[in-house]
Amino acid sequence: MQVKKKHHYVWKEYLKSWSENKQVPALIKKSEKIIKTNPEGLAQQRYFYALEEFSQEEEVILKKLVNQWSKKSTLKINLEFYELFTSYSNLKRLTKTIDLNDPKNDELKENLNLLRTNTMEDSHLIFENFGKKLISIRKYEDLAFLDDEKDFFFTMIFISFQYLRTKNMQLKIKAGIDKFDYLSPKFLNFLPFIYATNIADSLTHDKQTRFIFLENTSEIDFITSDQPLINNMIDQLNDGGSIAQLDIYYPITPRIALLIHYQEQKEKYRTISLNSLDVKKYNKTIYNHSNEFVFASSTEQLEEYKNCL
Repeated sequence: MQVKKKHHYVWKEYLKSWSENKQVPALIKKSEKIIKTNPEGLAQQRYFYALEEFSQEEEVILKKLVNQWSKKSTLKINLEFYELFTSYSNLKRLTKTIDLNDPKNDELKENLNLLRTNTMEDSHLIFENFGKKLISIRKYEDLAFLDDEKDFFFTMIFISFQYLRTKNMQLKIKAGIDKFDYLSPKFLNFLPFIYATNIADSLTHDKQTRFIFLENTSEIDFITSDQPLINNMIDQLNDGGSIAQLDIYYPITPRIALLIHYQEQKEKYRTISLNSLDVKKYNKTIYNHSNEFVFASSTEQLEEYKNCL
């Protein structure tokens, strides 16, 4: 088995909808440089999801967080994720007395490295498979697959993990961690799992979850970014300081997008046609919430986003 060095925080298959001849136009915000490249090289970082080596004290704190922050309905799965995240630490502890530099222990050393580097990247591959039907929709009627209870559940897992897996969300979570001395930076890759399962549970079981199919009928394409899912209600907090509700915008292709929300809407599904002003508004939201990269169907469209910092 090969060590996976490139860990993608935006799904490569998703970005292909913006590609032309297998090349995706991308604006690098920091340098204001526009490039065209294979999705394989975009929105990824070496060992981004690599497992940490926790101390026993850190594991105790992390398990307490799982118990405190999980919903009753998500506690079991979050405890399973906890076991997965601490598996590398536990195995390292068991091999403490073994000389891993001894050639006879090369296989053990290799397996340890594979556990550290590949475990969570492989987990995200599973979550990505849950989204294949969603990113394949091309017309309003295609949303009918969400009437299947199993498809609905797995799609909401996909949505939640794609929303929280990015570098942009990691930076936001890190800012929260830094406020508390007892929270280790090593928890950074694990906390999104707790949040994601809680969001997926809410979306799945809330009978008010609604969908709007956004059809782009303008001459302007939707853009996307390294934060492809946006919560339009992220600035509206409840009394406890948490996000009050979700209103998720997700561009699926340059011509199709989806809204998932709890707003007043009688039907489970609606369709809306968007004009140029509407598309520009959504594109601006995507740009403002992006971290390093903005993607479009053409390099020409990205030119207008240069000098916007």
